[in-house]
Amino acid sequence: MKENQYFVTVNNKRFHYIWLRDNCLSEESRHPSSFAKLYDFSEEKEIPKPNSVKLTDEELIIDWDEDPPHRSIFPIEWLMTYAYDRHQNDHNGKHKEAQSRYPEELLWNKALLENYLSEWENFGSGVSQGWKDRLFRFGFSLIHDLTPQEHQDFLASIGPMLHTEAGSFYDIEYKSGANDLADTCHHLDPHTDYTNRDYPHLLTCFYMVKNESIGGESILVDGFRVARDFGEKYPHYFRLLAQTPIQFRQFYQDWQYFYTRSRSIFKLHDSGDLVAITFAHFHANNWNLPFEQMEEFYQAYATFFNYLKNPDYQYCFRMEKGDCLLMNNNRILHGRKSFDLSSGSRLLRVGYLLWDHITGRDNFQQYKDLYMSK
Repeated sequence: MKENQYFVTVNNKRFHYIWLRDNCLSEESRHPSSFAKLYDFSEEKEIPKPNSVKLTDEELIIDWDEDPPHRSIFPIEWLMTYAYDRHQNDHNGKHKEAQSRYPEELLWNKALLENYLSEWENFGSGVSQGWKDRLFRFGFSLIHDLTPQEHQDFLASIGPMLHTEAGSFYDIEYKSGANDLADTCHHLDPHTDYTNRDYPHLLTCFYMVKNESIGGESILVDGFRVARDFGEKYPHYFRLLAQTPIQFRQFYQDWQYFYTRSRSIFKLHDSGDLVAITFAHFHANNWNLPFEQMEEFYQAYATFFNYLKNPDYQYCFRMEKGDCLLMNNNRILHGRKSFDLSSGSRLLRVGYLLWDHITGRDNFQQYKDLYMSK
């Protein structure tokens, strides 16, 4: 252990005293059951200073220069988990960044994806983590032969359903005078859902209740793969779609809502990495762009749209009764081919979960010992 006026070094990781005091684990500083922070360092007149610092094999113990006296005890495992000193080599403990527990994304086109299809198992074969690994790797996961009750129990094991104007679930089937294009027999181009709402990252959940019609094959596109290839060939168009917000709108007669939202098609992280795609051509209308930008934007938009419609990027398959399809709505665009209503009925049940419910549940299992054990 090395001490400094402003920080202490533990296992080659530096920790500022102000950070340690702010994140004290004592019940006086942090509520014992909610783990919410109680200590307010902004009320201190000076930067916290230690009277004494002691390091054992298991703990860092600090007695602070305060009145009344206060002691902080930090398990070494806790410190290594939340170490922020990025100039040193990262530790190899069991607690790592949440995303590292999942398989690396594989950006696919039709040919590449079909090479992996033979590896997929169905839900009835006892798959547990398999569906989740595929969801993170490919952006979607398909589970077969679920009864309606098994489907609801499975989703409930992930988290509560997002409640929309249609309720927890919405049944997509042919409806006369449909409010939504999905409730017709029309072909649906690849799109993401809820482009016209201010919703967070969603997990889209499809369940095929019955499918007796001819046609209606599902279409999936890896938007991240398409965007990568599109950006390599048309970097200027890519920047234009990333920097130019357009309007997505939906008018519901039955529910009496008119939703409109302005956002760019590509959402980039501060690092420049693509983190989300927002695209639904049938909801992208009446754009309010500067006159001088309109024609060039249409060129960029049409070029990207044609990439999405290219069969080389589309995985087409028929969802059968009992199939459950889970999709990362930030990455995967979905659509369907038209179907013949006279050949039989088709009913697809749709619901949504917050993506954070997947990662949050796994985070709890991985980190609970740091919070719940003393």
